[in-house]
Amino acid sequence: MASSVVVFTTPGCPYCKRAKQALSEQKVSYKEVDVSVNTELRAALKEATGQRTVPQVYAGGTLVGGSDALLAMISDGRFTQLLSQASSSQAALPEQLSSALQAADAVAAAAAPAAAAAGSELPEDLQQVLTALSDSQSGLQKQPGGSSEPPNFTGKALLDWLVQHSSSSGSSGDRAAAARRRSSCSAVADGDAQRYALRSDAVRAVPWGAALNTHFWWGPAAARPAEVVAGELRARILALYDKHLSADGRAVSYAALKQDPEFWDYVDATAELQRVDLTPLSRESLMAFAINLYNALVIHALVVHGPGQYNSSTGRIGFFQKASRYNIGGYDYVLDDLENGILRGNRPAASSIGMLLKLPRLSKGPFKGDDPRAKHVVQPLDPRIHFALVCGAKSCPPIKLYSAATLEEGLAAAAETFCASDVEIEASAKKVHLSKIFSWYFPDFGADKAARLRFLLPHLPEGKRASLEQLLAADPAAKGISVKHKPYDWTINAAE
Repeated sequence: MASSVVVFTTPGCPYCKRAKQALSEQKVSYKEVDVSVNTELRAALKEATGQRTVPQVYAGGTLVGGSDALLAMISDGRFTQLLSQASSSQAALPEQLSSALQAADAVAAAAAPAAAAAGSELPEDLQQVLTALSDSQSGLQKQPGGSSEPPNFTGKALLDWLVQHSSSSGSSGDRAAAARRRSSCSAVADGDAQRYALRSDAVRAVPWGAALNTHFWWGPAAARPAEVVAGELRARILALYDKHLSADGRAVSYAALKQDPEFWDYVDATAELQRVDLTPLSRESLMAFAINLYNALVIHALVVHGPGQYNSSTGRIGFFQKASRYNIGGYDYVLDDLENGILRGNRPAASSIGMLLKLPRLSKGPFKGDDPRAKHVVQPLDPRIHFALVCGAKSCPPIKLYSAATLEEGLAAAAETFCASDVEIEASAKKVHLSKIFSWYFPDFGADKAARLRFLLPHLPEGKRASLEQLLAADPAAKGISVKHKPYDWTINAAE
């Protein structure tokens, strides 16, 4: 019999994990639906629930709501009562939402064969060649590497080996080209002495402060389009994050992530960023690219360098401005470069003197006038990027993987989610309580206090929006409205 409970989720969402754990503890079976990949299904869910956030739980056709609502109903017995009242013939979902889910399932089923083929990194026969190449007895003889260089070989040695083993490898030239085209081999020296190494032999450790994706150099293959590479990397790291997120959604085991072979597959895949070209990207594509990479790089750096870097203000400065770094298109970008350089249109960092003194004109952005990276910045600035880069909300926006096509939907969801949980209105006291983010990046949200408060209005839930509208109607310049900024919790959700 089909489950009468349906949970709409997205990968890497701690509140989805919490809801699922609560249902499991109650021994309630449920159907999980991932809404992250289907635009029409997300639209139908928002239409049915009035919410962009996940999880959204239905029981016997009745909307329960998010994780907090579910936990409250379980605690006071209302959820058990709701299940007992649901008949076996009762639909689990409203008709319109059920139809949208059936359509999404049909689309996914039709796309499954192509997705499976695309997900295979290497054709089976080429994988056999690479396995044979690595055999310690009959494989390609390699020159010893060192602490920073893997065992390597010349292109001629590779071709000679392929010719010698042609019975199993087929056309040597085709095989070599295919292997190199897919970057199974990477160059470790150029010029007349050009040598190659198998990607599987790469020394993955990089020095502190070095770009985390330079454990080998990508090539000679060209990179795919920048937004494709960044989207794939974000999808990989999000799946890993979800895999190692605790059942209650409260902690991530970064130590377990570090031991997961799939994480090191992700690390190898980041090398392709070295060759991407940002020039063709539209404003929306560049925004999606930088948001996806920022969020992926945070997790990558936490795994490699450890979450202990967050334990002090000095450690956090080093984490954001030095340790968390990718080589993108031949140039290094730290987290601050992705945020303040690309996404904020080359504006000064929150830690700069000008921003600290509330005089941003006194400081400059990270890219100087002759910096080639200054050609690739987002103009005009969209302040909602701050909600996409930092989660910290009580429920998760349903898109954590951004593309040019889903950018507006994703940013709107992130803003609504953040403001719903982090903005508090005390109408009688004429006070507004905001996240510290609104103080750190104050010029991004408006020229003055009144403008910054009006920025909030379209992103607030109905009750809070009405309260703030009344305050601003009575005091348009907001001179009598007090704005307080709540302390920021830098605690990392590490399980260790």
